[in-house]
Amino acid sequence: MMKKRTQAEGWPLHQAQTYCNPLPIKAGAGQREPLTLVHPDPYVLKYNGCYYTYATGEAGVVVLRSLDLLTWEHLGYGFQLTGRKNFWAPAAVYENGQFYLYVSSMPADTEDVHEERLMVAVADTPEGPFNYVRTFYDTFSLDSHVVKDEHGDYYLFYSNNEYSGVERDRAGTVILVDKLIDMVTPAGDPRIVVVPTIDEEIYEENRFGDGRDWHTIEGAFYLKRGLKHYMMYSGNAYVRPNYFLGYSMADAGKAESLLELEWMKYPSADEYKPLLRKNDGVEGVGHNSVIRGPNNVDNWVFYHGRNADDVLDTNQEQRTMRADPLLWSGDQLYIAGPTYSEQPAPASAALRDLFEGEDEGLSAHWLTVAGEWTTAGREALQANRSVVAGAVTCEVYSHYVLEISMKWQQDHTGGLYGIYAVYVDESNYVSVLFDVGRRVLQAQAVYKGIQHEAVSHVLPETFQFAAFHLLRVEKTCRSFVIKLDDVAVIQADFPLANGSVGMHTRYTSASFAGFEVTRYAAMTTGNGASFGELLERVSGDGICKVTNGELHCRSTQNRSSQWQLQAFGAAEAGRNYRIESDILVKRGGAFGLLVSYFDEHNWIDVVLSRAVESITVTQCHNGVVEVVMTAPLTASSFDWTSWHTLSGTVSGESLVIRVDHHVWSTDVLGGLGGTPGLIGAGEAAYRETRYTIL
Repeated sequence: MMKKRTQAEGWPLHQAQTYCNPLPIKAGAGQREPLTLVHPDPYVLKYNGCYYTYATGEAGVVVLRSLDLLTWEHLGYGFQLTGRKNFWAPAAVYENGQFYLYVSSMPADTEDVHEERLMVAVADTPEGPFNYVRTFYDTFSLDSHVVKDEHGDYYLFYSNNEYSGVERDRAGTVILVDKLIDMVTPAGDPRIVVVPTIDEEIYEENRFGDGRDWHTIEGAFYLKRGLKHYMMYSGNAYVRPNYFLGYSMADAGKAESLLELEWMKYPSADEYKPLLRKNDGVEGVGHNSVIRGPNNVDNWVFYHGRNADDVLDTNQEQRTMRADPLLWSGDQLYIAGPTYSEQPAPASAALRDLFEGEDEGLSAHWLTVAGEWTTAGREALQANRSVVAGAVTCEVYSHYVLEISMKWQQDHTGGLYGIYAVYVDESNYVSVLFDVGRRVLQAQAVYKGIQHEAVSHVLPETFQFAAFHLLRVEKTCRSFVIKLDDVAVIQADFPLANGSVGMHTRYTSASFAGFEVTRYAAMTTGNGASFGELLERVSGDGICKVTNGELHCRSTQNRSSQWQLQAFGAAEAGRNYRIESDILVKRGGAFGLLVSYFDEHNWIDVVLSRAVESITVTQCHNGVVEVVMTAPLTASSFDWTSWHTLSGTVSGESLVIRVDHHVWSTDVLGGLGGTPGLIGAGEAAYRETRYTIL
């Protein structure tokens, strides 16, 4: 029997590792106990596989570090400035060897918080100390989020009071966006993003004694998925119990700049439907950031909140750091929280090596092809400049997401260094290498001893090879998407589908950090053909067509077709995985996911039926079909004309089914652990289809 879960319950516990909000903070080096246990306005940055979070502090910016997103170590103050206090809402960015901290503060000799000014500081390390560079504005300004877009351009989102501070009906703090000329210089041509529109955003009633209320929209955080842009924000006063998270959306359309987007609040400018708000256990929730977890697939939202049972004391900081998964409901965001009970921990990568050994060689996960490899200070160093060197994983990977940072050890002879995106042997591999002399990033295949044509991306003159840079490779079948510092720069198909992955240098020395690889197959706008190769129709007469990152499926109305997603073999996959997709069921159709498929007599599926407005989980065991669960999804609460997100998570004999914000789970269900896929009759479309090994 499957059990329906409520939003307050969060997620069922079907794994060994768990966590509970608020997140614990332990003492750092030289501390007998943590300097603070509170951590308001948390902003999380990932660097070389480690996580750092920056928070508001009266005396300076507080910095914590974590290896797993769960337990945090206090590093002290990362930024302080003589004569200043109330360092509010910091945000940190790493770019080309430097860390930039954007934070507001006010003079120490004033009590007027409207003297807060947004400034920027710079450091060589994520923990600081950061050194002051400049103040951006001479008026109240705070709560920045500095964003790199898909073209590599930077934008500054921030809040101020001047734009709508003199409005009659909805005066208050708003969010603006400006382009950055460089990391410390706004262009000076800001555009509006989010303004107050509802009473729930009121910070203070009748603030001026003339009947006008003051509203607040703050805590900007930007993200993008598919063709949609999202601006998360916090509304009303952080000291109030009903402080909340909301968001606005914008269509990508033909806009080339984040300045040109037309933002619309969700669900509308007149409706209050927060993404996150108080419940029985937590109040005052807001001011968030979002970061990918250790598997580099799942998004986690970090925010602050107060224990609802505590008496509010405005003279004492009570906001603690909390985290919950950030999910999707078609085009909408969804958070099952704020949680305050035990929850499943973030999923790990298949292999994660932070090179924590000191003066040691590589761990047993690695096979050294050639070179001199040592580890120290969370880095792996290949020091021999006289060889074509490599260290590759003992495990073989077919479809994956890989992240690793690297930097060149300078030498007058130049350098070639990077990764093996696939390695079989010296005659069969795909390499992705920085070429210092030619100033390019180059991806190339050698197949059966034949060198194929390289695909190159030209690097700017300002590119610092001696600084760490992040490579991310998303590989599905023979399709490779290569991202450099979060910007997609190379997309190509190569003739090698399976092999090890690893580190690679050619007659040079380089350091590597934060190696993480997750078994993962996903359909994107650029790899439709490769993803389609993984699907095999195993029953029925249906047709599945790949178009612009979507799968369009059609099957005889009264007969289901099944498509098996053959991404991972039994030895590679194991039993724990998640299959997830956005789905749009056409009129009269009944489509969904094959959660587990062994053969035509043994499978489990979950189907959304538009004809009867329901979700049904069905099990076939040795040819005997049984309905495990069925639940209504009526048109009054479930818009069948829109996209919805459907997922099935398998952990041993446990199954969790989610469609948007509806969650069902069962602890014991036989027949799991096969291969997932798609199923249905009639017509439907799929997008954002992802298969992740957990």
